[in-house]
Amino acid sequence: MRGMRLRSFAAQGTAALTLAGAMTLGGPAAPAAADVDFGAVTTGPLFGIAQALGFTTIPIPDVDVIGTITIRTAWDPAIPVVLADAVNAFAFGGYNPLGASFKRQPGGTLGAAILGGTGFSAYNAGLAYQALLASAAGNTPAGYTPLEPSGKVSSLTGAPCTTGPGCVQGTNITNLAVLQVNNPGTPNGGLYARFAPILNLFGVQAVSAGGASASSTGVALNAATIGLALGYNALSDFPETPNPFSLINSLLATALPTHLLGGGTLQGASEDLLYAKLGTLATLNVPSTSYSTYVSADLPLLEPLRLPARVINTVLGALGVGLTVPTPLADALQPALQILVNTGYTDVQTPADGGTYNRTFKSSGEFVPFMSRAVLTPQEWSQVPGDVLRALVVGFQDSFPLLRLGQSAPTLTVDGNHLAITYPPAPAAAAAKRTATAPSAAAVAPRKARQSASSQSASRSAAARPVKPGVGRTARAAT
Repeated sequence: MRGMRLRSFAAQGTAALTLAGAMTLGGPAAPAAADVDFGAVTTGPLFGIAQALGFTTIPIPDVDVIGTITIRTAWDPAIPVVLADAVNAFAFGGYNPLGASFKRQPGGTLGAAILGGTGFSAYNAGLAYQALLASAAGNTPAGYTPLEPSGKVSSLTGAPCTTGPGCVQGTNITNLAVLQVNNPGTPNGGLYARFAPILNLFGVQAVSAGGASASSTGVALNAATIGLALGYNALSDFPETPNPFSLINSLLATALPTHLLGGGTLQGASEDLLYAKLGTLATLNVPSTSYSTYVSADLPLLEPLRLPARVINTVLGALGVGLTVPTPLADALQPALQILVNTGYTDVQTPADGGTYNRTFKSSGEFVPFMSRAVLTPQEWSQVPGDVLRALVVGFQDSFPLLRLGQSAPTLTVDGNHLAITYPPAPAAAAAKRTATAPSAAAVAPRKARQSASSQSASRSAAARPVKPGVGRTARAAT
């Protein structure tokens, strides 16, 4: 399931990259006569499994403006030198007379290559990228193949030349999209990055670099890095504090990833933003750095309670039985445990910040070592026990209707510096209240009849009374 999702993510990203590039280059055009290909160098167990299952070509048909896009992947072992050489093997083409430049083209027309890795291999893919970046600056690390520089070329045709009018220095440009999934080098959350001060003592560069550009005579490299963390996973989203709930939750997220089957959302940089940045890389050579996190709907800490139901529901679904086994206990515990888990991370939003102990997942690019920052203030910590208790009440009353005592399901709302339990009015109670306060039609009709009869009687009495001389004139004069 995870492999298929990541494969779809890469395919959609490349499609958006192509569309954004076409729009930047001049708007709508006729569909290309031939397929547009992108080359991808991949590594890591997730991409290795996909390769073994035959997912070596990812077609994206009927793309507006372009036609058909094809991503051709090739898996390589997670050795930085091997990965760098695989990227370096893509040929150059697509001469641009405005900059006297060629772009590295793995079969495509937009000039972009993909380097992707998962887990520990994602970190190694980052090392390969940094080596290529250093080579573009003219400082190729030992053991790596230098990037190939362009010689002098004709400014009009791009043909090689040595001297003469219009003979200028050409540039071979490598635009590289680096996709790092579940990377331990993620600045805020990566396992390596959390303990970088210790690893640095042993010469380990624990924090992965972001997107950058580098150049020297005849060669340039621009990179757009995309960090895709898995929420609460120990490799890319390790807690910042020794909070036991956070640590156990992170361990279960890594060892029992079936919690991802419950679905989730992409937090941090949106897919649209990622596509836009990839488009500017491919067309305008603009580097960028983006971080996103896939956050599961189900808390990993409660997966042992949910896993039996997942297995049963899978079997029932395979047998065609239209039944689903619920997980009310896990659902009841999640609101309270979510608070205890999230207080181990730097991006938690407490009620004092206007949040409900939710996480923003917007600071993945900020380097934060383990235990280097206080997550909550003492005053905020004093509010946690009461807020956990309220969340526990809400969770159980929401999952077990008998505990509501006839009320609607409660919700947690922010009240000052803590959470409050709010009960919405029950539909039956609200209707009864309206019925009790509003007069009935049967009661209104007689009252209106009595009021009408009284008005008519008063009018007849006034007409029958004699008018005293002068009274009427005096009254009108006074008026």
